[in-house]
Amino acid sequence: MWKSNKIAILYSVITLFTTFILGQILLILYPDGNTTGSSVLFILMNLIPMIVAIFFSKYEKRKNVLKDMFLQREKLTPYLLAMGSVILYYTVSIILRNVEFTGGTLLALLAYIPWTILQGGLEECGWRWYLQTKLEINNFAVKMFVISIIWFLWHIPVYRLSWITAGSSNYLIFYLMILGNTFMFGVIKEKSKGVLPCVVAHMLIDSFAVLMLVQSNLMPIIILVSIEIIFSCLCVNLKK
Repeated sequence: MWKSNKIAILYSVITLFTTFILGQILLILYPDGNTTGSSVLFILMNLIPMIVAIFFSKYEKRKNVLKDMFLQREKLTPYLLAMGSVILYYTVSIILRNVEFTGGTLLALLAYIPWTILQGGLEECGWRWYLQTKLEINNFAVKMFVISIIWFLWHIPVYRLSWITAGSSNYLIFYLMILGNTFMFGVIKEKSKGVLPCVVAHMLIDSFAVLMLVQSNLMPIIILVSIEIIFSCLCVNLKK
C-alpha cells in the first residue's frame, strides 16, 4: 500500500511542479493571452496530468496505455453516471436559481466541445485513471477529499492567468466546485475500467457553460456540492 501511495504522491508533486513552471512561462511570455502561442501553451498546461500519467505508466512498463485509457469495453453504468452528473450539476443549480443563461446557441456549444476536451476532459487521464487508482485509501470519501486538494492546487497556476475566464475569483468557491466534481467523477471512475466516461462527464459540464453558467453564490454552491457528495457516496456502493 505504501509503495502505491508513494507513487501517487510523486505523480502529484511532479504534475503540480510542472504545471507551475509552465504557468510562470505563460505569465512571462503572454501576460495578456490571445495569441496562438499562449493557446498552445495553455492547452499543453492542461494536458500535463495526462502526459505525466503516460510517462509514469511507461516507466512501470505498462503496455497499451492509451488503449487502457480510452478503449475499454465499459458497461452502461458509468455512462449513465456521466450523464447523471451533468444533469444533477445543472438541474440543482437551476432549481437554486444559481445559473445565468448566456444566450449561447447549440452551434456555439458544439464548437466549444473540442476545446473542452483539450482543456478539461483529458485531465481525467491523470486525476481519475492514474492518481485515483494509485492512491490506496480504503474510504472512498477520504480518498476524494485528498484528490480534491491536489486537483485544487493544480488549478491555481491555471487561474493565475489574467486572460482565463474563471468560474469565480473566490478560491473557497473554486474549491467547493472542485470538491463536488471530484466526488462525481470519482464515482464514475469507480464504476469504469478506463477513463472515457469521466472525460465525457468533464467535457459536457464544461461545454454546457456556453449555454448556462453556474454562479458563485456560496449557499447554493454548498447545497449543490452536498448533494453531489451524498449522491456519489450512495452510488459507489452499487454493484458495477
